[in-house]
Amino acid sequence: MIYVDPTTGYLRYLGKHGEDVFDSEAAALNYITDGSRILSKSTTYAKAVLGYAALGSYALLLVATQLSATVPNLPGGGCIYTVAESQWIKIQLQNPQPQGNGELKNIRELTDLDIDGKYYFCETRDITRPFPSRMTLREPDEEFVWNGWLSKPFEDIGLPGGPGHCVILLQGFAECRNFGGTGQQGGSVALIARRSRLHPGTRYLARGINACSGTGNEVECEQLVWAPQKGGQRVPFSSYIWRRGTIPIWWGAEIKNAVSVEAEIYVADDPYNGSLQYYQRLSRRYGKKSSEVNSARQKKP
Repeated sequence: MIYVDPTTGYLRYLGKHGEDVFDSEAAALNYITDGSRILSKSTTYAKAVLGYAALGSYALLLVATQLSATVPNLPGGGCIYTVAESQWIKIQLQNPQPQGNGELKNIRELTDLDIDGKYYFCETRDITRPFPSRMTLREPDEEFVWNGWLSKPFEDIGLPGGPGHCVILLQGFAECRNFGGTGQQGGSVALIARRSRLHPGTRYLARGINACSGTGNEVECEQLVWAPQKGGQRVPFSSYIWRRGTIPIWWGAEIKNAVSVEAEIYVADDPYNGSLQYYQRLSRRYGKKSSEVNSARQKKP
């Protein structure tokens, strides 16, 4: 059980049995309601905790109320869940600090964020890196973690991301299909798309490279193919990875005519500032055997 300070919104967890650690859900509810369910104003049952933030007048808890097992059995074990339905739980704080219209607008936009069907996670293994990752669940690649700041309040009280705490949320797509016919060995194919958080944005804003050495709306895609085996047997699999993003130099586009949406391309005076860091990051992720082809269509003179 985690306590929310009614004034500051800070989370509190001591790990003491009988105070915030209980043997069952019923025992925890009995403790906080003093045996009377009438004191419980509302109850929300969630499948996973996605994040928490104390902003202005409210403490905001983001939970997944419905999940879809879109990749139910990864080779060697593990399941990827896609958030099917989510909910923001608002907790009114006491004596809140006054906020301006801009801050209130930012809070509304945060709670209006479209999450359902666009984010996924795995509770048992690291999926922020190409399969199979040698890193533990608690050592994700931050480039693909989209709820890092929302999970920090749990880390601050000693509850890192993982089973039972705030999950590690990725943005993109993860689904699996089975194939095979009569007389043939069946198999499974999964497509996992991870969107980088280094340079996201709309079409005309996220272009080229930025100060984080990230390219606009870059997505890493991975295709996994494997043949399910009986228990205890090794699972043969293949993995194919590709990335899609804008050209890794400083460039952008400005709309010249709002009616025809005609855009003018511009390139910075030092277009390759950060390009080396971009390729170095890819080299660390994929090793020396990786290669990249980045092509752009050009008009012939």
